Amino acid sequence: MKTLKSILAALAITAAATAGAQTLKMEPQASGVTAYETTTAVNLVVVKPEIKLDKVDPSILTVTTNGKERNVISVYPCDARGAYNPEGQYLALGLDKAEGWGLGLSKGKDGGWKSEYNVKVALKPGKTLKVGKQKYTAIECETETALKNFVSEADYFNKGTFTGKYTGKPGDVTLTYASYEPWSLKADGVANPLVIWLHGGGEGGLDVSITLLGNEVVSLIRPEIQSHFTTEGGEGGAYVLSIQCPTMWMGTSKGFGHGEYPSLYADVLKSCIDEFVDQHPDVDRNRIYLGGCSNGGYMTMHMLIRNPRYFAAAYPTCEAYMDQYISETEIKALAEENIWFVQSYDDTTVDAKTHCIPTFQRLVKAGAKNVWMSMFETVVGIDNPGQKIMGHFAWCYLFNDAVTMSQEQTEGDVVPTNNGGGTVAPQGHANIYEWMNAQVLTAPEVTNPRW
Repeated sequence: MKTLKSILAALAITAAATAGAQTLKMEPQASGVTAYETTTAVNLVVVKPEIKLDKVDPSILTVTTNGKERNVISVYPCDARGAYNPEGQYLALGLDKAEGWGLGLSKGKDGGWKSEYNVKVALKPGKTLKVGKQKYTAIECETETALKNFVSEADYFNKGTFTGKYTGKPGDVTLTYASYEPWSLKADGVANPLVIWLHGGGEGGLDVSITLLGNEVVSLIRPEIQSHFTTEGGEGGAYVLSIQCPTMWMGTSKGFGHGEYPSLYADVLKSCIDEFVDQHPDVDRNRIYLGGCSNGGYMTMHMLIRNPRYFAAAYPTCEAYMDQYISETEIKALAEENIWFVQSYDDTTVDAKTHCIPTFQRLVKAGAKNVWMSMFETVVGIDNPGQKIMGHFAWCYLFNDAVTMSQEQTEGDVVPTNNGGGTVAPQGHANIYEWMNAQVLTAPEVTNPRW
């Protein structure tokens, strides 16, 4: 009998405890996306609990993103976008840095972000969450759909579109763009440099966030790179303009091209840049810098050829404009430009030996004084030191401020090196951005291109 009473008492205690325990429901709201050298990663999750929570111990929580369990390192009340707000009805969960592939958003076949991305918030086994007198032993919070309301450094850009004429075929085409225009520059009353970036082949479409985050383009607005630029008055910083075409810059009226025909987007791109400069009178027209990777590197070369002495400097990266399609007349004109090529010798997507290397050598032979080339052996991770990265990803060095040296200005053999890309410091500058900042276009010329 005594034993039965003990059992009943224990059951009563358990029932009472169970009656006092509940599941706390949370609704996933947004994800915070960070761009790294080879991928994007979700490092913040914003949720809306069914009750307001002011303080939660992060050690009792676990967050799973795309099947990967993550450590929660911070929890704070916030607004729907993850900005700290002590009165906020939302909760921001800061996660440990994601390593490697598969933890972040990725581009789908339709050119947009993937539509499925599992996010789950839960209590760790054996942990409970106490709110006043209420005790929660479980959290219900999961979504199989990507949180496309995401927060990232792309939020610092203004977004817009520009419509103009195709080149080589009838009709109009619309470009999307994103511009970084900090108030510190807009209000400084002096002329400011403009840095333009053209995306690679995988970042075309109608969503400019893919252009900004797909290749860590957002690094151009980070203090490490912004600090290399100075305004007319000596203050730091530069405008940044990233432009996206619907498909690929290498598209022509005759199909995919490598320089033999004009790009479909040649005229509309130039008009888009012109309009941006016209609408921003504090942009220094003598300090417009143009660059891009792969498909965008092709377009950088294409724009230099079509618009001589318009850009103060160019920084084509693993550029896909085949040297055989650059005429001797164009080489002579390009020799007057300020250009810094960047590529890795082991690039199997764009062969440096048929693209930037012979072009560089021809420019040197033509008497170019301010044309440089960083040729790396391989691409090795900087975010993740020692990680071997695909050779085409030379932009990883560019966006991590690691392009510091050039090859010798010679027609001779190229000696690739991961020590900054060469052995010469162009004009004595410490890196490509300081060199770029020093280039000023003083005598623009108007000429007629071959197309």
